[in-house]
Amino acid sequence: MRSILPGWNIPAFLTVLLLLCELGGCAAPPVAATPRAGIDAPSGPAWWRESSDPLLWRLVDSGLQSDPSLRHDARTLERARALSRQRGLRQWAARMLGYPPQDLGALALQLAEARQRKAASIARAYVRLRRLQAELRLRRDFQQHFRDDADIAQWRRAAGIVTGIDSGLASTLLGINASALAGTRARLGVATATLARRSGVPLDRLQRDVDDGAGLPRLVVPPATAASTCPDADQQARIARERTALAQAAARDEALQQLEADATRTVADARTAYHLGTGDFATLYVAETAALRVRLARVAARADGADAAIDLLRAQGLALTRASASPPMRRGGDARRAPTGCSGD
Repeated sequence: MRSILPGWNIPAFLTVLLLLCELGGCAAPPVAATPRAGIDAPSGPAWWRESSDPLLWRLVDSGLQSDPSLRHDARTLERARALSRQRGLRQWAARMLGYPPQDLGALALQLAEARQRKAASIARAYVRLRRLQAELRLRRDFQQHFRDDADIAQWRRAAGIVTGIDSGLASTLLGINASALAGTRARLGVATATLARRSGVPLDRLQRDVDDGAGLPRLVVPPATAASTCPDADQQARIARERTALAQAAARDEALQQLEADATRTVADARTAYHLGTGDFATLYVAETAALRVRLARVAARADGADAAIDLLRAQGLALTRASASPPMRRGGDARRAPTGCSGD
C-alpha cells in the first residue's frame, strides 16, 4: 500500500504538527483536568517526622529527593498529567507519537507507595545503625570493667592469694568481648555504608552526623482510624500484625528494665566483694556476663520496637494513601460498603 504522504517522515510530521498546535493554538486551549479520584493522591503522610530525631527526618527527606527511580516516576506522572490536559488535535498527535493517555490515579498511587517503601528502608537502616552504636558503647564500657577485674586478678595471683584460675577467667572474658567488639565495629561499618547509599548522603558526612551519641529513635504511632484500618482485609491484617509486634517489643523492654536493674546491683555487689577479697572471680564472671547480656537484650528490644513502629506507620500510611486514591462511594443502594470489622460498622 502506498503512503498517502509519499516521501514524508510521519513521526517528524506529527512532531512538527504538535509543536505548531502548541505555538498557534490550532486546537481548543488547555483546560483544567476534571477532578478525578487518585489524580492528586498525596505522597502519603511523612510519618518519619513523628520522631524526635531530626537527623532521621533529614536522612529520609534526602533519600526521597535523591532517589533516581522516584524522580523518574515523578516525571512520568507530570508528563501524564500534562498529556491528560491536551485536547483535540494535540491529544491525537501525542497518541500517534506513542504517548497514549495513562491512568493518572494508578501512577500517583504507584509513586506514593514507592516513596513510603523508600522512607521505611531508610528508617530501618538508621535504626540498625543506632542499635549497633549502642551495642558498641556497651561493650566498650564493659571491656574497661573487665580490664579492671583482670588487673586485680593478676595482682592477687602475684601475691599468692589466688590461683591462676582467676586470671584465666579474666583473660577469657576480655578475649570474648574483644572479639565481639571487632564484629560489632565491622557490622557498624556496613550499616553506615548502607544508610549512606539509601539516603544519598556522602559517607564521610554521614559518619560525622551520626557521631553525636544519640540513641535509638522513638516514633509516635497515632491511634487507629477508619481510614487506616479499613482499606481491605489484607491491609487490616497487616496493620494488626504490626500493632501486635509493637506491643510485644514494648512488653519485652518493660520486663528487661527490671532485669537490668537487678543485674546492675548484682554486678556492683560481686565486684565490690571480689575487690575486697571476700568474693570469688567465678561469681563476678557470671554477674558481668549476665549484666551485659541483659543490656544488649534491652537494646535489641528497643530496636525491635522502633522497627515495628516503622512498619506500622508505613502500613497506615499506605492505607491512607490508597483510601485517598479510591473512587468515592456512590450514593444509593449500590453504594460500596466498608469492609466488615472497620470502625463505624
